[in-house]
Amino acid sequence: MTAYLDPESPTLEQLLDDAALMSFEHQDHCVQVLGEHRWQVGYEPPRFEFFGDHPLACKRFHVLGTAAPRPRSWLWSWANNDWYPPELTELARSVRDYGLRHGISALHTAEVPFARLPGSPTEASRVTWLMGELAKAVSGSWTWYSCDVGGGTRLAVLIEHPDLTLPAPDLPRVRRVLDWALELGVPDHKRILFSYAMQRGLDPRFNQDASKLRMTSPGVQVVITFNENGHITGMSSSRGTATIG
Repeated sequence: MTAYLDPESPTLEQLLDDAALMSFEHQDHCVQVLGEHRWQVGYEPPRFEFFGDHPLACKRFHVLGTAAPRPRSWLWSWANNDWYPPELTELARSVRDYGLRHGISALHTAEVPFARLPGSPTEASRVTWLMGELAKAVSGSWTWYSCDVGGGTRLAVLIEHPDLTLPAPDLPRVRRVLDWALELGVPDHKRILFSYAMQRGLDPRFNQDASKLRMTSPGVQVVITFNENGHITGMSSSRGTATIG
C-alpha cells in the first residue's frame, strides 16, 4: 500500500509518486528476467504465459482493464464481467473500492476518457502504464505487463511469479534506483524517495529539518541531501560519495 500518503486527501499525482521507484525496480527486474519473449493469455483456467529466453507460466495474474484508441478511453476490467472471470478482476475491484473511499473518480468510474487522466495522454500504451502505476500504488502488486489485443487496444495486467520477486536490496540495486530518481521531473524528490525506502524495507529517516534522508538495511547505507525545493543535491553511501549538481 502507499507509504507516504495522507490517507485523508490522496491525489492521482501522489499515488504516481508513491509508485514511481518501486515500479521502476520491478519493471527493470522483469525485463532482465524475461529477455526476448512472446506472451499468451488464457482465462479458463487463468494463465499468463511467456515464451522465449526465460519461459514463465503465471497462474496468478490480475486484469486491470483496457485502453482503446477509438473511444479514447480506459475501461476497468470489473466493468466487463462477461469477459473476465471474477478472480481476475478482484484486484481491480479493490482499486475501485479505494477510489470510492477517497473520492478518486478515475479509480471508480467504469470508463475513463484519456483526457481526464494526468497529463491528458493520447496513446493507449501510455494510458495502460498510467493506470498500472495507480493500481500498483493502491494494491502493492508491482509487476505490470501491457500487450496489444487488436485494433490498437491494449490490455494491462499485474502478474505474479516467484521468478519476478525482487531479491533483497543491496547497494548496487538501490543506487541504480536512486540514480534513476534523478531523471524524474517531479516537484519534490523527498516523497518518492521516502515512499520507496518504506516499501523496500530501508528504514528511512529524515533529520530534524528534512534536509537529509538516511536509508539503512543490511548491506545498504545511503544518505541523500536536498535543497530548499526538495530536489536531490547529493548522495553518499558505504561504497563512496557522489555529488549531484
